[in-house]
Order: sequence, then structure tokens, then C-alpha cells
Amino acid sequence: MKEYSIREIKAIEERLEQTIQKLERLQKQAGIEPFIDNSDFIRIFKISNSTAKNWRSKGIIPYVQIENKIYYKTEDIKKLFKG
Repeated sequence: MKEYSIREIKAIEERLEQTIQKLERLQKQAGIEPFIDNSDFIRIFKISNSTAKNWRSKGIIPYVQIENKIYYKTEDIKKLFKG
């Protein structure tokens, strides 16, 4: 697993918070539970698809799968980041 510098972690945290805030606003307007799909998740954390899959299989991040699409609750992502 890649080691991240404090600067990289702060940048990820800022992008994550901005994305979560934007997503929550949009989803609140639409009246749906705030979720982020797998492609956004791996982009925000700058990880590979296999790393995301590994985190899911180890129970590091809860997820929901609908057909072939993976979703994460923004609240669970916040917990992962703070934990």
C-alpha cells in the first residue's frame, strides 16, 4: 500500500470534503441518501480499483452493490477518513 505524505493526505481530505459537500447538496435537493460511487471513491482517495476492492473485502469501508455498481455512504467515508 502506498505511503502518503501529510501534504497528500491534507489534499485528499480537502477534495473529499468539497466533493462530499457538493454531493450532499445535490442529493438533498433530489431527496436521496448521500452516496458516492466507486469511481468517485477511487478518484478522491487516489487509489486503484483493486485497492478499493481490497478495502471492501477486509471490511475497511462498508458499501452497497446494486447490480454491478458499488456505492459508499458519504457518512461511512467520513468515518474511514477520521478513523
